[in-house]
Amino acid sequence: MALVAVAGRVSAQDAVFSQFFNSTLYLNPALAGIEKDISVSFAHRSQWRSLLFPYTTSQVSVVMPYYKSEHTEPYGHVGGIGLSVYNDVAGESKNFKTTGLNGSFAYNLPLDHKHINQITFGIQVGMINKRIDPDGLQWGEQYNPFVGFDASIASSEVGNLENTTFFDVNSGIFWWHNPIPESGKLLNSMNAGISASHMNNPNESLISGNESRLPVLYKFHGGIVFNISHHATISANTLNAYQDGVLQNNLGSYLSYKIDTEANGHLRYFIARVGSWYRVNDAVILLAELESPLFKVAFSYDWNTSSLRYSNRGIGTYEIHLSVRFADHAPPKSRY
Repeated sequence: MALVAVAGRVSAQDAVFSQFFNSTLYLNPALAGIEKDISVSFAHRSQWRSLLFPYTTSQVSVVMPYYKSEHTEPYGHVGGIGLSVYNDVAGESKNFKTTGLNGSFAYNLPLDHKHINQITFGIQVGMINKRIDPDGLQWGEQYNPFVGFDASIASSEVGNLENTTFFDVNSGIFWWHNPIPESGKLLNSMNAGISASHMNNPNESLISGNESRLPVLYKFHGGIVFNISHHATISANTLNAYQDGVLQNNLGSYLSYKIDTEANGHLRYFIARVGSWYRVNDAVILLAELESPLFKVAFSYDWNTSSLRYSNRGIGTYEIHLSVRFADHAPPKSRY
């Protein structure tokens, strides 16, 4: 994300998470329909701490599945609802802040009686607040040709800044092919999704009396998971995002391995997962995570590959994810 202030316009790109599939409600509101247990998750991203314009992004989300009558799989699970709050802070003095609150609803539509193929529709509505703290900002009219910047000179631009809060509408659709596991079968699952954010083109201007419409953000994401043994899977994934003429392409893969454990006479297992993504012409992302029926913990690091790497002294971006399920009806699964 970058803050730009020129000729009466202040604008910014949407925040980005590198652990795309762990920030489900931020990626696609339809993904609220695939979680089978109540879950709470937290994500935090810290980017470019060595530069003069670092920023951080955090999100907390809650997903509650909806069952038609009783907790039966797969026929009783008809959708889910989600609530998410995110906060994005940018600028040398943390001057530019964005806070969003969203509610999501997803409905699952099975395409066959065994629920092997399923389409989920999602809608998300919320409010976004954007604000600028003028303390510490420097303006051209505060330049004194004899001494340089002079803080004693008042800026007329500050009076034009105002906080703004606006209504936001997002939607998405997700298809999941999840066949019944069979010994020796190569295909584990396939999925694809499309989402559109800011469908109402809200006015995000922070300049009094100005209009700056937030452009629609389109995302396509998809993947295929292969079984390579009884315990291991490998996947190929893509995420493509388009907003206001800017296209971002991401390609990635995960290797997941089931670790069997036994507790109280019941066989359980963890999934250990490592992966990498390439954000084309921008960064290589490395990820490691551990998932159990009740929790998931993940860490990722972005190593910049663009010309910016010469300025950040090798310090890239790290992101952490923590999530907890409040029931373990659904075992961990290689969804990606």
